[in-house]
Amino acid sequence: MAKLRIAAVATSALLVLAACGGKDPAGNAGGPQGGGKATGAKGTVNVGLLNPATGPFAQLGTDVNAGFEAYLKSKGGVLSGYGIKVAKADEGTDAAQGTTKARQLVEQDKSQIVIGLVNSAIAYAVAPYLEQSNVPLLITVAGADGLTRKENGNTYRLSYTSSQDSMPAGPYACKDLGYKKTVVLALDYSFGWEAAGGFARTYKEAGCEIVQEIYAPLGTQDWGPYVNQVKKDADAVYVVAPGQDGVRLLKAYRDFGLKLPIVAHGATVDETILPTEGATADGVVSSLHYTPQIDSPQNKALLDAHDGKGNQYLEDGWAAAQTLEAALAQIDSDPTPEKIRAALAKVKIDAPRGPMSFDAYGQAIYPVYIRKVENKDGKRVNAIVTTVPGVSQFGPYDPATYLAFPGYEKLKGTWAK
Repeated sequence: MAKLRIAAVATSALLVLAACGGKDPAGNAGGPQGGGKATGAKGTVNVGLLNPATGPFAQLGTDVNAGFEAYLKSKGGVLSGYGIKVAKADEGTDAAQGTTKARQLVEQDKSQIVIGLVNSAIAYAVAPYLEQSNVPLLITVAGADGLTRKENGNTYRLSYTSSQDSMPAGPYACKDLGYKKTVVLALDYSFGWEAAGGFARTYKEAGCEIVQEIYAPLGTQDWGPYVNQVKKDADAVYVVAPGQDGVRLLKAYRDFGLKLPIVAHGATVDETILPTEGATADGVVSSLHYTPQIDSPQNKALLDAHDGKGNQYLEDGWAAAQTLEAALAQIDSDPTPEKIRAALAKVKIDAPRGPMSFDAYGQAIYPVYIRKVENKDGKRVNAIVTTVPGVSQFGPYDPATYLAFPGYEKLKGTWAK
């Protein structure tokens, strides 16, 4: 298998705020090598990839597309008997651009399913358009909690909601690590509020206390004034700072001599930035649905396709192709968007992250890994400490109870009260 190389590059808002995707920079559209299509015995399926191709978040889109195309290439461009024709479009930097590109994929490229989206604001605009167009959407990165909160039957997401992967860390920090008093230190935007809120809710319900909340603007250059506010009598600090914000925060934390242990959302120490963080990330405990340290045939195949390198975005793309394959396996002929949409609801796969399926709202259910940054043979890795199976967007709560909670944007600033 030809190997696809990735660049371990990230920016200050790797997650729900991110955005981009149109045709690729060369203007190509097509099969796994960016042109043409494979022939399948059962026919052809047109797939639209709507991911960042230019701009500050292009690397996320590059990785998602690379993961998707690597899996497709491993299958000779054919999934469950259907040849796959890929068209790429740039989601742009605002809702209008994203909707225009989605329309291009549907009306010009005749896509029978659209896969991708990094920017949650753009996803909020694109999802209704695709629902009205009767074309199913499979989100690969955009994490805003509200994207999978209604049973519309058209929108599916295999990446996390912002709070989903942080909820298992709450009881683990409280009960397993014994941290009874924790400070929240997070970025002051929707992803920060939702990820920190997921941790704070389950941490407090486990019997422990949030003693302080500190929020910093996205793109903060000097984290000194924020880390200096941390109460020294706390037991730990819970951090939400993806991308270069995470790099700068951890450096300031160590430079200012703070000794409190760090628990974090996994995006704070993602493999795209971990080499840059280096020793400043040592010992950080985090939770996420993926780590390259997973020992399974599925993850080995992903790593082998990318020179032994992996991150959550590559895995998202790979798992998206697996998901499409499993959906198409249920369709004997004439794979209309309606048939693909209905099949997605029944998908169950063994992805590199582990077993994955969808709930009634279209959100993925999967294992979440409690990881710890370790120096392994001179390389920092997110080593697996323990695994929490079958984590849904509702965490330990039933959907009705969880959906009745106030939004996390309303709860910011209340966890320490």
